[in-house]
Amino acid sequence: MSMATGGMVYVSAILFAIGVTYFWPTMIGFIAENVPESGALGMSLIGGAGMFAVSMWNPVIGKWIDSAREQAIVASAADVELVAGQTVLGNLTIFPLVLVVAFAVLYLVMNKKKTPELASNSSL
Repeated sequence: MSMATGGMVYVSAILFAIGVTYFWPTMIGFIAENVPESGALGMSLIGGAGMFAVSMWNPVIGKWIDSAREQAIVASAADVELVAGQTVLGNLTIFPLVLVVAFAVLYLVMNKKKTPELASNSSL
């Protein structure tokens, strides 16, 4: 989204929305499948942890917006809000990249855990 203008902003926003749509249910489903003894409390805690993380990052992102807006004003940018928004969205690409790495590691760890179980169960 940080490089998109015009109609491509809508395309990138839809792509972002699809990613978010699958993120929360996947995390809750992961807890339900891999920690079933936690029950509804475990699923609620993982949802609450995500919301808490968002609340912790909102002030940081707000500072990024304020800083980018000030820099755009100093640089005499034609459309200050557009330049500031694109700058901040460029910074926000860090989050999905970190999540991709984190989920890849989680996938690999969980896959290694399940592999020995399958081998031991097949010999029965």
